[in-house]
Amino acid sequence: MLSRLSHACAAVRGLAFVGVAVSATAQTVTVTTLHDVIDFGGAHQVADLPGPDGRISMQEACMAVNNTAGSQTIEFAIPTSEFWLLNNMALLELDSGPFVLYDDATTIDFTSQTRNIGDTNTNGQEVGVYGLQPNGWGSPAIIIDANDCVIRGLGEVYQRGSAVAIWQGHGNRVVGCKTGTIEIDGSFGGPPTTGNIVGGTTPEDANDLFSVEILCWSDDNVVIGNHIQHVRVSGSQYCVYPARNRIGGPTPEERNVIAGYGYYGEEGFPTGSMVDVNWAQDTLIEGNYIGTTPDGMAREPQIGTAGVSVVDSINTHVRGNLIAGLRTAGYNHYAGQLFGQAIYIGAINGDNQTVVVEGNLIGLAADGVTPIETLNGVVVAPMTSRQHVRDIHIGGELPGQGNEIATVERHGVYIFSLENGVTISGNSIHGCGLLGIELALNTGADGPTPNDPLDADTAGANRLQNFPVLTAATTSRGSTTIVGNLPSAPNKIYRVEYFASQTCDPTGFGEGQVFLGFEQLATDAAGNAPIDVTLGVPTTVGWLVTATATDVSTGDTSEFSACTTIAQGANPLGDMNCDGSVNGFDVDGFVLALSDPVEYDVQYPDCDISHGDVDGDGSINGFDVDGFVALLGG
Repeated sequence: MLSRLSHACAAVRGLAFVGVAVSATAQTVTVTTLHDVIDFGGAHQVADLPGPDGRISMQEACMAVNNTAGSQTIEFAIPTSEFWLLNNMALLELDSGPFVLYDDATTIDFTSQTRNIGDTNTNGQEVGVYGLQPNGWGSPAIIIDANDCVIRGLGEVYQRGSAVAIWQGHGNRVVGCKTGTIEIDGSFGGPPTTGNIVGGTTPEDANDLFSVEILCWSDDNVVIGNHIQHVRVSGSQYCVYPARNRIGGPTPEERNVIAGYGYYGEEGFPTGSMVDVNWAQDTLIEGNYIGTTPDGMAREPQIGTAGVSVVDSINTHVRGNLIAGLRTAGYNHYAGQLFGQAIYIGAINGDNQTVVVEGNLIGLAADGVTPIETLNGVVVAPMTSRQHVRDIHIGGELPGQGNEIATVERHGVYIFSLENGVTISGNSIHGCGLLGIELALNTGADGPTPNDPLDADTAGANRLQNFPVLTAATTSRGSTTIVGNLPSAPNKIYRVEYFASQTCDPTGFGEGQVFLGFEQLATDAAGNAPIDVTLGVPTTVGWLVTATATDVSTGDTSEFSACTTIAQGANPLGDMNCDGSVNGFDVDGFVLALSDPVEYDVQYPDCDISHGDVDGDGSINGFDVDGFVALLGG
């Protein structure tokens, strides 16, 4: 705060140079020296450039455009004879405070150095900034206090805090930069800094950044199409939450690749998240590759332990992202311990309200098949019993809402003991090293938690909601029938979801690779709800069926049930193509069974020709036609 105040004071002192605007025509000012000097006079407008030295510095260019009406572009043509420290890049000296823009619709085009001087750095940008100001390491290099400005093609910034800080205004853009941190931070008390865009949907607009920080009083800003190590959307208890900010979007062109962040803390403890959402409201994180290489096919080297961390925030959506590669080993006192979760949802200093996690691919590469090492999928863990995460939805019943959480080393979804009301619905969870859903006791993860009479126990995650008990499952190709019971609290309504998987956990309890469907059941006074459901979804004989139960009144979802093997069920009479129903698609099979039973067996090898014996006389002949037609009509 003191650093920012000192620079604000410096900016106020600069107002002494403000004069009367002399032109409203768009102009171009070309910076021709990297030295931080001001020697021009007059009204300090564009028309007064250059000064006695015959050159234009970046400070002079900013001052001139700020004092001249209309839109201007700052370009660069710094001779290579002035280059210092790096022989392929012009490093602007910054020793008298940040470069500040007050004038709307100003463009600073660092890529113009290439056009004007030549390509001196084939692997990156041509112009950067080097901070020489004492005690200026925590301050921005460039400050935007205006609307509709563009920063294009900025290179590395050394010995400053952020490369670009947008402190006021709206509609500003940062594009094509390869630099450090872009900060969006509204002024104390507002109005909010709004509608700014970092990146874009074309390759030339994409930034390669260390971080983007969207802070207090910053609303409706967008970060798209970039490669970034770290994104932070963060307010505090003492300011208006940043609201409605979007990281990524629904199209591949809007995707950010966010990976590579993290550090070791005291005594070898790894920490850091690729995306942090703290004290924020209505944040959308969508369509990004998080923790992976840009092609989404491998882990990006990183120390950070979380892909997305949501803490003490309101209405956060994490949707349609690929998140993988979050697995880090500690060292020193933490040697031998592993850390990592694709998504962490927590509460530290306040409640976390409404977090929706839907449509994400976790633990797999972009091809949906290749595993990428990830320790845990989704972890919900408030830090104390006084703070909670309220209204949490992992997945959903509509198409596209379910997450796929696969091949993680430990838990698919892990709910700590202090948390309740976490709804887990419609997901594909499979290939986990431990449980697909772990409801922890006060003592921590303990494996499958046994059901208890009337589901009276509550000392654990999701109040240790009982799971269904399945006794049989059969398939008739077109449908799957499941039988069992839900033993839980009496006289309550539950949503029971059914899943099929190729394998079962070594514990005998399952995961849920394929979501089959759901039904709503009511328990009786004894706490029982019989299960006898036929779902219009085909399954495979030898696969396994599991189920979860969710208390509709509280949102608590159980762990997965024990596995039940799917057996072959009988097809209905007249079902000649074995799809589980009798309809027009059976006509060809019935006619073939009448005319050529041998050929019928060839074309329908998994079907039973006896299903065509509608009148039950032991053979298929013309006497079965009327009955078959009646079945079709029924």
